[in-house]
Amino acid sequence: MKVTILGCGGAAGVPTISGGWGACDPANPRNRRLRSSILVEEGDTRILVDTSPDLRDQLLAAGVRSVDAVIYTHDHADHLHGIDDLREINRATRRWLPVWGDGETLRTAQIRFPYAFEPLEDMGEFIYRPLLEAHEITGPFRVGAIEVMPFDQDHGYCRTLGLRFGGVAYSTDVVDLPDESFEALQGIDTWIIGCLVDYPHQTHAHVAKALEWIERVAPRRAYITHMGSRLDYEAVRRAVPDHVTPAHDGLVIEDGR
Repeated sequence: MKVTILGCGGAAGVPTISGGWGACDPANPRNRRLRSSILVEEGDTRILVDTSPDLRDQLLAAGVRSVDAVIYTHDHADHLHGIDDLREINRATRRWLPVWGDGETLRTAQIRFPYAFEPLEDMGEFIYRPLLEAHEITGPFRVGAIEVMPFDQDHGYCRTLGLRFGGVAYSTDVVDLPDESFEALQGIDTWIIGCLVDYPHQTHAHVAKALEWIERVAPRRAYITHMGSRLDYEAVRRAVPDHVTPAHDGLVIEDGR
């Protein structure tokens, strides 16, 4: 299995419009962060997790023209509002694109972007809008060669979905995990975990909490994602154990490597 970090920034990215680079060193290219998203690949199957507002730049940088499905972790703008760029996937593949999410996320997406889910009898020569098929996540499911196991996460004011793909798990936008979710994480090799700041936060894990969780789950390796401008790449790298690494945009993670 191969996972590409398309973006590892928080909702404002790094640098931010309002505060610039914050504590991040602008001379280090690994501190420039697009909004969080990943691409999961196994054999010929590709899954995109979330459609960030930076989706166009992310797919161009990764050289991606097609995916088999999109999975949404939740409906916040930094994870959903790049949805219109999915029409480029439709144009490249000439197929409708399945999108997966929990009931609340799909309802919100259909309210905000109703045109993307409307039926269309004839695709026609020119695809002018996304052509999306909604699939509600109610338990484990499969997309091509990839088994997906969702698990519950607390995001403070709402719930989000964590996702397990075999030995790899992805947890973004999470401030607490129920015991059942820790059970779902048992035996993973790699955990990509969101960590926005270096102090306790109402809706996101901070560095100390993320490290406590990593110690409890005990993956072979972990990567920190969804980082805000307070988290400088080198400062985080020095502060965490050897098997934990801050992610960076474009990072490729493969089984056994």
